[in-house]
Amino acid sequence: ALAAAERLFLLHRSLGRMSSETKLVCSTCISCPKEEILRRLQRETTCSACCSALRLMTERPLAELVLLDSFVDREDETGYVLNEDLASPAALEAACAKFPLQEWLKNCQPLKRDKRCPMHTNSRHIFNQADLWEDMWAELSAAQKATICAVGAGELHDKLWQHCTDKHHLCKDCRSNVMWAYDRLTKKELPPVGTEAEQEAELSSLQAYFDIERSTEGTICVHSSALPTILYHYEDTLAEEAESSSKGRHAPTRQAGLSELLCVVGRLLLRKVLTSYQTSLEEEQNQQLLVRLVLSHFQAQTLERHAAQCAESLLEGIEHDAGKASKRKLKKERQKHRREAEAEEQAVTWDEQQELALLSKMGWSNAAAVALGGGGESAPGGGGAADATGGGAHPPPANGCGVAGGGGGDGRATEREAAAPGRGGAELDAARALALHPVDAASLELTESEQREFSALARQKGQLMEERDRMRAAIRERFERFALGGSKGVA
Repeated sequence: ALAAAERLFLLHRSLGRMSSETKLVCSTCISCPKEEILRRLQRETTCSACCSALRLMTERPLAELVLLDSFVDREDETGYVLNEDLASPAALEAACAKFPLQEWLKNCQPLKRDKRCPMHTNSRHIFNQADLWEDMWAELSAAQKATICAVGAGELHDKLWQHCTDKHHLCKDCRSNVMWAYDRLTKKELPPVGTEAEQEAELSSLQAYFDIERSTEGTICVHSSALPTILYHYEDTLAEEAESSSKGRHAPTRQAGLSELLCVVGRLLLRKVLTSYQTSLEEEQNQQLLVRLVLSHFQAQTLERHAAQCAESLLEGIEHDAGKASKRKLKKERQKHRREAEAEEQAVTWDEQQELALLSKMGWSNAAAVALGGGGESAPGGGGAADATGGGAHPPPANGCGVAGGGGGDGRATEREAAAPGRGGAELDAARALALHPVDAASLELTESEQREFSALARQKGQLMEERDRMRAAIRERFERFALGGSKGVA
């Protein structure tokens, strides 16, 4: 029991895997639903016979639809599945070129006030073309001819009885001669009549038209080669009947009874030939219509899939190009920022704050830096005050190394400030005040000697200002060389 349960479990799992694989395959296949075919035809034509015939044709198995079977791989619950060899747009386009739909739909359109197409309208008047039976018979296949030559015994019996009674009112003896041939064909036991030669002649006459061995109680078989002879006999009989003025018909002998039987059989065979030919035409038209509708649907589905694939590939290409463009854009922006940073590093700006920071790094004190930045302008006032107090500030020497000289002078000033902090602070405040508020000689009430001394100090101040400007230019030039040389080394 456990082994059987295990086998059932494995079988169920394998079937589930097969069903999933089948679903995956079906999702990639191109199918045509049968309902879509009928809806498409109903939109194109108003012939109810064509729609009904196509509905019945879709219910038939695929093996019977010979023309459609060459384009369709199989038939499943979704409809007709396209053959894999025709899955490409080019192959379907070639197939649709051989079976164009729009041209064939013209054959299904009703004419003028008719409600049916010409094909189905002609089926009601098929006997108007009875004189063309020879051409029709020649175009029929062997299977169709065999079907036509098999006459139903019951139908033949009814037609014979109607022919003998209602139509021509044959007497009892004539009716017995006509029905003798029918009874012989249906294997009915009959008493022998006449001599053996007569019986053999009657049997040979029957065998010339009918296959007695294959004939049964339900079916009477006619030789396909004898069908044209029977139809010619039927036409001749109708022509004689039309020319004769006598109303009665007689069958005094069994040969005459066989002639009447051939007339009835000829009428049945003519109807079957015309009907079979009309049916074959309708079958061909319906199969052609079905194939063209299915191929048209397959082509539309294939083009839609091809368009979707092209759109996907195009979107992928656009995204790829956009990614490349964004990378290029980012690279260009980084290069631009790098060039701007290099340009900013090369174009070093000069201002007072940088000068003071540089001087402080080089060992100058804050007081000396302030004195250098604003003491030049206060040198005359400061010099006058220093001379009066006996502690004048020494200007930095005008040499190539002005920074060092200035530093030495500031060092001595710093020592004096350390020795007398109150006096140095007062002098520094006086120098700052003179730098901020220059004194005009006219506003001072000075003597001649004081005015000469003031003028000398003013000239000394101008010389010191020029010396300061030269020192600042030299320091700026050295700083620029140092800054540019350092930035190039880092790059």
